[in-house]
Amino acid sequence: MNRTVLRLDRVLLALFGLVLVVVGVAALLWTTGTLAEYVDGVPDSLDTSGATTAASQTWWPYATGAVALLLAIVAVWWMLAHLPARSVPEQDLPGSSRAMRLRIDRGAVADATAHAAQQIPSVRRSTATLRDEGSELVLSLLVTVDPATDLPDLATRLDDLVADAATVLPDERLRSRTTVRTRTSRRSDRASRVE
Repeated sequence: MNRTVLRLDRVLLALFGLVLVVVGVAALLWTTGTLAEYVDGVPDSLDTSGATTAASQTWWPYATGAVALLLAIVAVWWMLAHLPARSVPEQDLPGSSRAMRLRIDRGAVADATAHAAQQIPSVRRSTATLRDEGSELVLSLLVTVDPATDLPDLATRLDDLVADAATVLPDERLRSRTTVRTRTSRRSDRASRVE
């Protein structure tokens, strides 16, 4: 999900909430008769004969079907827009301008972080991803280590790697999530997460 979808969510939610409040207050004032005191021409009751007549027309099923299809397409698009991003695009760096754009591949930052983690002697395997998660850019690092690993030392080294990534990729939204798996056998790993 990108920032445009988040902004659209907020705008539509605000508009929808405002409409609900206005309609709710108007309905309350109408049922109590207060609305008629302030607005001229407010009917005492609602005439639904127009809706009944429209529903009996031959075009009505086609019109409602077309509206339902349109709503289904919008709903599918909306759900797909809210899926987490599979790949993270490039990002502009500080110092970029219209004449000169400095960009960095955020996926390359994740790959370099995973490679650097792999160089730590106790680390047997490591992977890293960099994804937009809501309003945050999250660097997720997964490392598998031996059972005899000095965890405080490992945590310090991993913190240094994350700090290096933050230096290479300056973004106020950048957060990290590190998961350490202890290799207990060839088939099973025990995992612990460090935020």
